[in-house]
Amino acid sequence: MIIVKKSLFFLISILLFFTSCGLDTVVWVEAPTITYNSPVYNGADPTRWYFSFQTKESGQEDSFIGTDIYYKIYDSPSSLTSQRAAINNVNTTSNGTLAATKMIETYSYKPLGASSSTNGLLKSVLIPENNSNRNVTLRLKTSKGNENYTGDKMEEFRACISIQNEYQKTISSDYIVPFRNGNTKSFDFFDDDDSDTGGTCDVKPINGDEDYNYSSPDDKYYVQLFAVGVAFNSETLSNTYSLVLDLGSVPIEKGK
Repeated sequence: MIIVKKSLFFLISILLFFTSCGLDTVVWVEAPTITYNSPVYNGADPTRWYFSFQTKESGQEDSFIGTDIYYKIYDSPSSLTSQRAAINNVNTTSNGTLAATKMIETYSYKPLGASSSTNGLLKSVLIPENNSNRNVTLRLKTSKGNENYTGDKMEEFRACISIQNEYQKTISSDYIVPFRNGNTKSFDFFDDDDSDTGGTCDVKPINGDEDYNYSSPDDKYYVQLFAVGVAFNSETLSNTYSLVLDLGSVPIEKGK
């Protein structure tokens, strides 16, 4: 009888524990998976030095808040390719958010900034959710000699972030300029378009910058980008990330 009572007490205790504590809600975020132009750091054609991909917004859970773009500046191709490979190697469903964690916490990738708050681009994510997949075109630096391009050529040569509906064919006239995290420094490290002479916006990254992997600086840098879906977990009061999408990398060269 004593054994039965002890067993019953144990079972009731277990039930009360799970009833009172509950189980953590699992938040799952689907990752963007489509790239239209994924450049490589050693590409020789400046007209191809832009990123283009599609967000994954339709079908996401209510906790989904949008899509973020993370970047890192390098001056060594070997460091870029090594860290990029380390992130991509763990970017599998079985590893969950390990790739995003390695990208953000291990290698200190930073969320991309923007020059304007138009369309909410300075909220907690770069591209707030809109419940429909959208096409994103992004060029970090205006190509030297192509500063005045307009119309259909603008997205190919001018520093901008362009967000379009999935099936929209026309290019919006509302362009946002990408900035480094903090929104005070551009990716035009050499001020090639003479827009910041004597200023502090167009400056080279320096040793100690959190978004810069310092090695052997020269007049050539490389920027790697990843896109990631983001959800907010109301129970843990923290963000949950999807798998990452490798957007590619571009060189930042003086005079180009």
